[in-house]
Amino acid sequence: MSQLAARRDSVAITGSVLGLASLLFAWLTLKPNRLLSGTGLELWNSAGWDDTVIILVLWSVCLGLSFAGNKRLHAFVLGVLANVILIYTFVLAGHTAGNLLQTAPQFARISLGAGFWLTIAAAYILIHASRRRLQDVRIWQGFITWSALIAFVVMLLAGCFDDLAIMQEYNARSDRFEQEFFQHIRLFVQPVAIGTIIGVLLGIWAARSRIAEHPIFFTTNIVQTIPGLALLGLFLPILSALADDYPILEDWGIRGVGPAPAIIALTIYSLLPIVRNTFVALRQVDPAVINAGVGMGMSRFQVFYSIEVPLSAPLVLEGIRIAAIVAVGLAILAALIGGGGLGFFVMEGFNQGASDLILVGAIPIVVLAFVVDAAMRLAGRLATPKGIAAGES
Repeated sequence: MSQLAARRDSVAITGSVLGLASLLFAWLTLKPNRLLSGTGLELWNSAGWDDTVIILVLWSVCLGLSFAGNKRLHAFVLGVLANVILIYTFVLAGHTAGNLLQTAPQFARISLGAGFWLTIAAAYILIHASRRRLQDVRIWQGFITWSALIAFVVMLLAGCFDDLAIMQEYNARSDRFEQEFFQHIRLFVQPVAIGTIIGVLLGIWAARSRIAEHPIFFTTNIVQTIPGLALLGLFLPILSALADDYPILEDWGIRGVGPAPAIIALTIYSLLPIVRNTFVALRQVDPAVINAGVGMGMSRFQVFYSIEVPLSAPLVLEGIRIAAIVAVGLAILAALIGGGGLGFFVMEGFNQGASDLILVGAIPIVVLAFVVDAAMRLAGRLATPKGIAAGES
């Protein structure tokens, strides 16, 4: 028993069990129209028993591999099977939706059910477990990470999912989607950029001055506890009054409604992680290293630029990463005050009771968060001095 416990991968077991459980839930939902709830269809009722058995066998093999051991080959096979399950799931969803619509009423819609989403989540848990055990084999790790995603993009561009309700909602608003997508990027990039400048400067000030440290962190901590809607509501009358008194501000786009209150609120929210990480990064630099630089004849600025900045950069970028991911999600609130962004589709979907329209806005936000996270992690690795990176590896 102890040897079995040592070999098993608890993360992979969790993913495999969730994958098997996904077969008990509805994979697709047949709706009379875009607004009504409809009837849930399990995999065997929508795709048929043959496909159900194939998926069941694949998950069972994954569960067996989760107990097989911690060898890299086992991890690679587990990751490959997870990608096979994902690709097979995508194919089934698109193909089955088309078949169901052929015999359905004119305004019927096919939505993705809980079983489909649980399958996606379970497969990516397996991919995470596989990647974790293949960290020293970058080629295998990259193959497992990107295979299903590339296949999904190809199928998406080929129109394989056009019969699904979410794609029908998107196709009806494709021009508006492009506009709001880039507006959403603006809504989180601008606040994080401004917050980075202010936050880094405040973090440096707090690290250099004991007197400034406490009021800076007291203020940023207090602001972080204010709910997002309350903060937006606070800025609405203030900016409206300023725009009335100074019309030039309205010409610049600064007014009570629109993106301005959201950008200001998100800038304030981004400060705490950036200030905190900058402060900690500077304080953790070994004083002996600084003294060595001074002993070599470096000026105070040269010590800061050549020693403290390179050693602090990875941790500062980690704070920026956290702030950026939070901003991607919170930018959805801008739609409540006419600021646009992908939150427009989420709010419109709630108002209409159209769940698929909500997903048109929500899924790209999740994807953006993952992209931002990956990009910032890469930037952190590139900014890590080679000596420190070698020591960590």
